Amino acid sequence: MGEKKSREQFKQLLDHFVTSIREQILNGELEVGEYLPSELILAERFSLSKNSVRKGLDELVNEGLIMKKSRVGNIVASSQLIEKVVLRVGYYPSLEKEASFLTLVEKFEKKHAHIKVQPIALPYDHYHQTVRDFFKNDLVDVVTINYNDFREFKSGPKELFEPFDWNDDVYPFLQEGFRQDHLYVMPFIFSPIVLCYNQQHFRESGLSFPDSSWTWDDLLRAANQLTAGNGHQHGFYFHPLSVNRWPIFLLQNQVYFSRDAEGEVQFDEKKLIESIHVCRNIFEEQGMMQNFLSDSDTDAEQLFAEQNVSMILASYFSLNEMKEHLIQYDIAPLPYFSDARTLLLAIGFAVNKTSLKRDIAKQFVEYMTSEEAQDTIRRETLSLPSMKKVAEMSGGERVFHPSRYSLFREIIPTYRWYTDLGVRFHELREMKNELRLYWSGLTNEELFCKRLRAKLSPSQKEWTQIGRG
Repeated sequence: MGEKKSREQFKQLLDHFVTSIREQILNGELEVGEYLPSELILAERFSLSKNSVRKGLDELVNEGLIMKKSRVGNIVASSQLIEKVVLRVGYYPSLEKEASFLTLVEKFEKKHAHIKVQPIALPYDHYHQTVRDFFKNDLVDVVTINYNDFREFKSGPKELFEPFDWNDDVYPFLQEGFRQDHLYVMPFIFSPIVLCYNQQHFRESGLSFPDSSWTWDDLLRAANQLTAGNGHQHGFYFHPLSVNRWPIFLLQNQVYFSRDAEGEVQFDEKKLIESIHVCRNIFEEQGMMQNFLSDSDTDAEQLFAEQNVSMILASYFSLNEMKEHLIQYDIAPLPYFSDARTLLLAIGFAVNKTSLKRDIAKQFVEYMTSEEAQDTIRRETLSLPSMKKVAEMSGGERVFHPSRYSLFREIIPTYRWYTDLGVRFHELREMKNELRLYWSGLTNEELFCKRLRAKLSPSQKEWTQIGRG
């Protein structure tokens, strides 16, 4: 890093400067009408550049504590903060557990006494449409948004989202995912999908723990032995229709949906059928065909926490469900059958381009991606912070981290977005509905492929009326 200050060091110095001057004014050490030392003196005293000092002074002006007099200096204008600015922040409710979100909000407010954050929990269904409506009607200033919802903005995010500068401290592959000519979402937390397993069950069955050499056949053999040896309801389970689970099998078999000049979808039927056969084989051997009634991934996590299943597909986000349970578990890379690939999930922040509080909203995002906030996430949750150096730290955790917690670093080359399949998120949902029929035995392979083409191709809509036959 040399002598050049890192972004985080600079922010700490700037925060210290602003906090120090603010406290001196509020406690009367600097009285109303008194001039602050010159910007040059302040820069030397707080080890900042003059431009950085000016930036800090601007914060104090916004708080109503000082006033700038051209060619004269900065004078204390008031010993009381002006009325608080209310920043409206829309967020996924799950972040309360996955990122200690409300704790971070409180920490931000303590650092910015003139800002009151109003957290607004937004519904998961049609989230991208909710964000669009809330932004256009100036109902929120900043929102959390995941990769899936971000990609649903068909006309692009530029009309709604304020762009960010590239952040050298955040993993580049996360920023690339949220960039469309500009970076429109600043990554906050992320996770690959991994295999989570009960160590005690493996020991009782005399099995070696999973590792990166495992294929899906290896997993099935172990799952059958776990079920037979310990009487557990399932050796392996995942929510069959989760759009964050079954696409992994297509990614691992390099399935890709392309379009011709007329927009008609093209795909390798053989590869697609091979991929969904792997899923179906897992369901059948595990006796899971009846589990299409499962509501969500939470069902799998609950079964695992209750030790009714020995292995599940999980994200680092979902590992937070284990915090309240005394269970011996660890994680491993996903098994593979053609290629070693896993699905990448990410959540970031987007700022409302038309908000009158854009600057304050960006201050909020800067804090949420600062070393202090990111380290709080690392210590208090199992989610992965977007700041590289923090994610790769260890020590000081306040919750149990499995011994292979850091394996996410080893498997970065296997990360793939769902868009690597060549589909939009709403098209994944269409595919899910067709898979439900196929896996239930209500359509055959030929009809499944025809119905899928109909759902994904604009000129074949008549196929959507085909019966289940």
